[in-house]
Amino acid sequence: MKDAEFAHGLEQFAICLHDHLCRSNPGLNIIYSPLSIQISAAMLRMGTTEGSVTAKEMDDGLQFVGLDAREVAESFGVVLKSYDQCPVLKMANGLYVMKGLQVDEQFGHILEQKFLSKPMEIDFGSEQAASIINKWVESQTNNLIKDIIGPRVLTKDSRLCLVNGIHFKGEWSIRFNERDTQEEDFFGSDKPSRVRMMHVCEKFFFAVLPKFEATALRMNYSACNLAMIILLPDEKSNLTSLEKKLSDISLEALSSAMNLEKVDVKIPTFTAEFQQELSQVFMSMGMNRIFSGQAELGGMLQSEESLFVSKIVHKAFIEVNEVGTEAAAATAAVATFRSMPAREVPPKVFHANRPFFYAIKDNTHGLLFAGHFITTNDEKPEKCNRCI
Repeated sequence: MKDAEFAHGLEQFAICLHDHLCRSNPGLNIIYSPLSIQISAAMLRMGTTEGSVTAKEMDDGLQFVGLDAREVAESFGVVLKSYDQCPVLKMANGLYVMKGLQVDEQFGHILEQKFLSKPMEIDFGSEQAASIINKWVESQTNNLIKDIIGPRVLTKDSRLCLVNGIHFKGEWSIRFNERDTQEEDFFGSDKPSRVRMMHVCEKFFFAVLPKFEATALRMNYSACNLAMIILLPDEKSNLTSLEKKLSDISLEALSSAMNLEKVDVKIPTFTAEFQQELSQVFMSMGMNRIFSGQAELGGMLQSEESLFVSKIVHKAFIEVNEVGTEAAAATAAVATFRSMPAREVPPKVFHANRPFFYAIKDNTHGLLFAGHFITTNDEKPEKCNRCI
């Protein structure tokens, strides 16, 4: 699979995932890593019986249509190897199998060689199971992703658990000066609230999207091939309307089509943490069989014992401030005629004082993170707690 094809498939998966997450979590700030989720699910795909209904459902849901298991493994091997030594990004992907079940030799070899992950044996019925998984994820994410497994997630009937954690910390190539940050109104879904609004007026990649009633801004990170893209609905529109049109927006094409212009930028500092068990989301995306007794995971175990997926848990964190983002984120010259003074062109305006969609992307391999910021209320509604 070529890099462009990989990035396109990942974006299509992310857009579908985003739609389901938004509908499942109304009123919440959302942050997730489509890449990390897709990698973990791809590891599971390696254990399905080739040509089975389970394999087809996963290929369709994960945007692997037209590829066999070997091609999928090779593609992720290239991607993971490219990030393996990245100083600003750390990913942890784990596959836990119930103690006593022997992993198929070929399956284990593929995970170790292509996905840089070894299947781990655990007793899901023990009181220590959740703590063991949580400590492993913490160790793989520099202690920044904590308690990914809640107290009610694992039971003695669990047979397989996919977990993933991701951490990114990058600095803006154009930093905001903290002295220019001021408290301003943010017009969320409820009454306006006060936020710390960062401000800078510099040259950024910018685009007006009249068809989508929105504007787009790209802010690059230094020392890496990553950037944050923010889609801001026009004042006459709203985020819900914009997100319904995401399937018609190619972030890859949009990023290439942006123009470098002087832009007056205001963005709030914010922190968001999001965790969800994804089995219901996967089922709503057509991947049902892996969670049932009919799951065809014949390539995963040495024995003939039946196996199915009990939980898929994902957690992500993001902090955006003047220096950059932590997440677990051409000069135009005007010639004048004769000696007439040049008229300075006023900067474009991008003031994110209302809910917006954002994504952190790699120019080669696509989306690392995506989400939306809609509220300054840090309290987690009961619904979020129930989902984990």
